[in-house]
Amino acid sequence: MNFRMMIAATAVATSALLAGCGDKPDATAAAQPKQSAAEQQQIEKYNLYVDVANSLTTSFQEAQDNYLNQQMPLLKGKEAPTSMRIENDILVDRSAKQLDTAAAIDAPIVEIDAAAKDFSAALKTLSPLSHELNNYANSKGYLADNGAKARQLSKDYLAALTLVAQKEQAFYKGLSDRDQALTKEAFDQAPKDTAAYYRAGLIYYGKLNNADANVLFAAPNDAAALDAFEKSLAQVADAAAGWDKKVTEQSTKSGKSCNGGMLEINDFLGQSRSLVKDIKDGVFKREETGVMARMSSSNITNSANRYNSKYSNVINRFNHPMC
Repeated sequence: MNFRMMIAATAVATSALLAGCGDKPDATAAAQPKQSAAEQQQIEKYNLYVDVANSLTTSFQEAQDNYLNQQMPLLKGKEAPTSMRIENDILVDRSAKQLDTAAAIDAPIVEIDAAAKDFSAALKTLSPLSHELNNYANSKGYLADNGAKARQLSKDYLAALTLVAQKEQAFYKGLSDRDQALTKEAFDQAPKDTAAYYRAGLIYYGKLNNADANVLFAAPNDAAALDAFEKSLAQVADAAAGWDKKVTEQSTKSGKSCNGGMLEINDFLGQSRSLVKDIKDGVFKREETGVMARMSSSNITNSANRYNSKYSNVINRFNHPMC
């Protein structure tokens, strides 16, 4: 299990954080200057980067793990492999092209640009090997030559794929750093004790909690990881209480019902608190940490999937408000 950040769920434009159910137009908002051309270019560039991450439903890190652990063992003998699969082949050139398109936009994003260029370069090295092995796998060429070509190319392919996976992780970190900076900026700039303030706080603290959760899922019995998770979860809960109060006030004044996504928020808080209880009750005491904690059959992975689902639901609700 690869607990990579949930870019698809968490990438929210800064301006969108300050609007939504429970907010009222005010003089401050009306006085906001229009975005400059440079700012618009930067947003366009950032969105292209996010699209690359969104398209990778299976990360290259996961593809590398799968090839190493599932495909390589089939190539050890002299017999023909029983099956062969090359993941993400269609996304190799597509991702590199989109990264290059973003890089060509003259609007620096220091957290991401260098990592994106390295990611693109690694993808271009992988491309010919991936395409050749993908065609070979799809045509079941391994049945014709008993896997000879796969054995010949596997070492170079795995090395190229491993490099792509490493550059991908650096790219994700850059996206995460940028996303966190934008979210914190929106939170810091929002007028205190307003719906916009609590909404931005929910997003900001939610992302902090998600980062803490990733650490906790990798080491579920680590006391420091649990403490950090509980602290950021408490901040989410405080922001949720403020948000609920403001939304209720606005609903009362307008006469229009709006729960402000509290159903999803409460589900998330409930799931997270259940996770904390399970850890304190010793449910994961027999679970291994590190690699074993990420095995698909482990209890901690099931808990991680439930947490991520609830977290995604909250962010999706804020991205697509119904009132």
